[in-house]
Amino acid sequence: MKKTLIFLHKWLGVALALFFLMWFASGVVLYFVPFPGLTQAERLAALPPLRLGEGCCLAAGDAARRAGLRPVAGGEARLGMLGDLPVWRLQASAQAGSGEGTGQAPARWHALDARSGALLAPLSMAQAIAVAEAFSGRRATGAEWVERDQWTVPQGLDAHRPLAKVALDGGDGLELYVSPGAAEVVRDTRRAERFWNWLGAVPHWIYPTVLRQFPKAWHQVVVWLSIPGVLLAATGLVLGVWQLFLNRRRWIPYRKFWLRWHHIAGLVAAVFTLTWMFSGLLSMNPFGVFGAAAAAAPVRAQWAGGPAAAVRAPGEAVALAEARGLQALELDLLRAADQAWYRVRGRDAQGALSQWLVRADGPEATVARALPDALVQERLRALRPGAGAPAVEKLEAYDDLYYGRRADGSAAFTRPLPVWRARWAGDGVAVYADPASGRIVLYADAGTAWQRVLYHGLHSLDFAPLRERPMLRTALVVGLSLLGLALCVTSCVLAWRVLAPGRARRASRAHAPTRGRLGA
Repeated sequence: MKKTLIFLHKWLGVALALFFLMWFASGVVLYFVPFPGLTQAERLAALPPLRLGEGCCLAAGDAARRAGLRPVAGGEARLGMLGDLPVWRLQASAQAGSGEGTGQAPARWHALDARSGALLAPLSMAQAIAVAEAFSGRRATGAEWVERDQWTVPQGLDAHRPLAKVALDGGDGLELYVSPGAAEVVRDTRRAERFWNWLGAVPHWIYPTVLRQFPKAWHQVVVWLSIPGVLLAATGLVLGVWQLFLNRRRWIPYRKFWLRWHHIAGLVAAVFTLTWMFSGLLSMNPFGVFGAAAAAAPVRAQWAGGPAAAVRAPGEAVALAEARGLQALELDLLRAADQAWYRVRGRDAQGALSQWLVRADGPEATVARALPDALVQERLRALRPGAGAPAVEKLEAYDDLYYGRRADGSAAFTRPLPVWRARWAGDGVAVYADPASGRIVLYADAGTAWQRVLYHGLHSLDFAPLRERPMLRTALVVGLSLLGLALCVTSCVLAWRVLAPGRARRASRAHAPTRGRLGA
């Protein structure tokens, strides 16, 4: 058994030593510099004020029907500005017989004239440059069309492709990606961010464009690299403990420098290396061990309810929000509990981002900061009629499943509070609803709880006591990663000596002291 373990550990180490070195080094970089993405706060801060004018505008559904589009169920519909023109931005497919294709056409982002409902043509390059310049307040220095590049590989951007990549002046190397269909900026990157991502996210996630553009192939590559990685870490841990406790002659049986320090570093970092490798494998949800995400779809549909019979025009909602001191930047349409609401987002008198909700159907245009508590509680209790009555409560702080995430490397939380939670005792399902956005923000089942511990917890030490002590958590993540890095350096030296034993021996002899003939 021991010989078999040594054989497996040796040759898996030869094959994977450089991968482990890369993963540990890039993981430290990724902890501080996340993959590029345009946050909601960044997007909203760059928007111009809404200027609707008298009698504007059509409701989103009316505009879509006039344009011959079928909006995605549960998708976004956002009213903003494109220059001086108010436009609806929504994800939709062409209706059958509309002249733009069949009802089976893939859903893409479109911009519609909010006054007439006319479908706007995709932006030309000159128009995309103008959008990027207005968004950034800078002058463009270059532009090109890209179907997919290193910073736009995620599938979430597929409905926008191709993208116009616009380089802007300034010392930070800012580049903006503009969606020609939605007529808006959807991603930004800067030179320093791109540099550190080449050392962080790209190698850590095995994320080169040539592979990541094929999501299924990329998933399989990561999974089948991780499985032997787990086996390598596990065999190393077993052998290290075996030598430590079952070797009667000495605890550390190796005298040669690299073997000795590989054994010592392994004893110190083995448990962390194994849990990190195992949790990295689980991040890919291999073989569906945590269940499918599709389970949340019926719950979200039940939460939204059926389509509204009639929705009033958005101009009144904007006027009501501005009467309360809000400088409106954007309006979007929400569906919750068979009701339609407009969310008007903008800046308050102090310049901070704020919002108001305005009822879009019904006899009166009710104005509130969030959905009524009674409405949210009633809908949550009705979400799963066959599962019994849930326990419903309002959370003012994060719990073990719903907790803040860092979006930009800072300590800022991105998940909203307060939220309402409905928990069913029978099967452990929990649903979290945000009354401010009118949306289900998390659907959790038994698999989510396991994923919370086995992936988020083990991989980045994302446990509540450490989240509350960010400096301690950072010190542990970096310190343990450096220990793993030291272990990987010894692994790479030993792997090289296995692959080139003759060269290693010759180098050893070349550096050994020699004796002359007289001395001999």
